[in-house]
Amino acid sequence: MRKDLLAPMEDYMFTRNSHKVTAAVTAALLALALSACGGGTEAETTTAAEGEALVNTVEEAAQATGAFDAAVVTPDKNSFTMSSPAKFTPGKFAAGQLPGQVNQRFNITVSNGSGAELDLATLIIKGTTTAGACVDIFDGDAKMDGAPQTPLAAGASISFAWGISCPGAPGDELTVVLTNNAINVVEAKGKLA
Repeated sequence: MRKDLLAPMEDYMFTRNSHKVTAAVTAALLALALSACGGGTEAETTTAAEGEALVNTVEEAAQATGAFDAAVVTPDKNSFTMSSPAKFTPGKFAAGQLPGQVNQRFNITVSNGSGAELDLATLIIKGTTTAGACVDIFDGDAKMDGAPQTPLAAGASISFAWGISCPGAPGDELTVVLTNNAINVVEAKGKLA
């Protein structure tokens, strides 16, 4: 065979073989890397109870409990009073109300009896009935704008309105929990209006 024809063939064979070697090495490294994933022992597996705890949040009890229309005082001497819920019709520009649910309005009065400012900006109202969870209604026309954004000075008081849309019917049990800074502060129980 002629040497001038053999040289290009040898280059071709070398290139083809080097691609095969590169592919084989890459596959081996990938298999080795992937086999190291998830190699835990039985002691590291999650039990069914642990898995349930990870999925379901445990609701902590409120610091203080009471009823509507009564002052409920927390251990740090802050007083929360929620008026009895009253049925209302949200305004044209309200948000949050759900069709077929009972819309409730109540007033909240907070008196800061502690020696420090009380930040209510993170206040959350969680309402529940026997039929399910309520949702917030925000209605600027009805002065239901959410929690106060300015910290409440020691010794000061503030009142504001809140609205919720709840599943159920008038007379059904209603539980309202006020949560501030991820702590359940106050719980009040009563009935839907």
